[in-house]
Amino acid sequence: MEKYLGNGLTPEESRRLQVLMQTEHTGPALEEMIAGILAENRYTTPPDPDLQQQFDKVMATAALRQALVRRDDPGETDITAQQAMPEEDDLRHLSRKNIRAFYRTMAAAAVLACILAGIYTWRYYYVQPKTLVLKKSTEIKPGGHKAELILADGSTIVLDEAGAGTVGQQGSTKIIKLDSGRLAYHAANGNSNAAPEYNTIRTPKGGQYQVVLPDGSQVWMNAASSLKFPVAFTGNSRTVMLSGEAYFEIAQHAEKPFIVQTSGIEVKVLGTQFNVMAYADEASIKTTLLEGAVRVTQGAATVMMKPGQQASIAGKEDRFLITHPEMEEVMAWKEGQFRFRKAEIPVIMRQIARWYDVEIEYKGDVSGIRMYGSMTRKENIGQLLELMEQTGRVHFTINGNRITVMPVTIN
Repeated sequence: MEKYLGNGLTPEESRRLQVLMQTEHTGPALEEMIAGILAENRYTTPPDPDLQQQFDKVMATAALRQALVRRDDPGETDITAQQAMPEEDDLRHLSRKNIRAFYRTMAAAAVLACILAGIYTWRYYYVQPKTLVLKKSTEIKPGGHKAELILADGSTIVLDEAGAGTVGQQGSTKIIKLDSGRLAYHAANGNSNAAPEYNTIRTPKGGQYQVVLPDGSQVWMNAASSLKFPVAFTGNSRTVMLSGEAYFEIAQHAEKPFIVQTSGIEVKVLGTQFNVMAYADEASIKTTLLEGAVRVTQGAATVMMKPGQQASIAGKEDRFLITHPEMEEVMAWKEGQFRFRKAEIPVIMRQIARWYDVEIEYKGDVSGIRMYGSMTRKENIGQLLELMEQTGRVHFTINGNRITVMPVTIN
């Protein structure tokens, strides 16, 4: 706890503290420990003489984080920082000693609230039963920068094994692996009437990669995805074909709109930042716009999107569903995070399966179990599953590369 207050925790220590914070019988001991730490002068007599202002900031931060945590919980009521504070007239009647004691108590509660809301959390929306512990640990490791490049002649280059420098050439275009690990295409002036040659970058399960296209556009590819594109953009448009998920930052060329084609969906842009999720095992294709403007089309259905919107369409539906998702959740994979909010177990497990390259099976009904929380994608799978088990809603068994998901029966 001392190290937490001093921002000195390692990732492993943060994980262990998170587990302790969610273990019911340790709660009173932790509260007492926090109060004892904060009772020391270094925490209760800050150099800033305006203690009221400092305290207000702490309480406002704690209340905001708790409100975010509890916002969708039907069983809890938000308490704002102002409601938690006593009236000014009440403070006038307190002695200095009592005021200091009051601040210590409230500061301890505020810090406890911040810890509960701030450390990697895996929570759920209903009654919290007895905590389970993952009985069998595993060394299934997270994914990394892995991809293969398929050239126009069908030959394959394993990019994570290739060294930095030129890895190939297609016509007048050089293919270069940069020191950062990204792949870049440098197109020289060539025959614009020549038949286009196409390359494909394919990430496996447990892999992701970044590529700079011939026009300067940047693409971040998630696991189990592929991107097919010409080695030089000629003609009146720039068209690529996507399977899986990718985030795009498009170089602006007003005379050549950029087009992403995937599973019957066409996303047409001029210059923008957007994410397309089109996995075959997902119920719908989702396009999320961060910046600029895009037109999304499937058959007769079409919509012009605005920043902050997500357009979803499933199967042969004749219209797009427009929502306003949390961008942090949509873009978590690109930032190296798992981030869920009211996510159903199958949704979470599909992401886990792609990143850790594992098979998932279910025993029992897990429908209706929703979780939210965040965790780095750098952790081994055992640590991630252990945190999910701490909710007491699900249990996992691991046999080789297969994970079995079971609901926890509450007696």
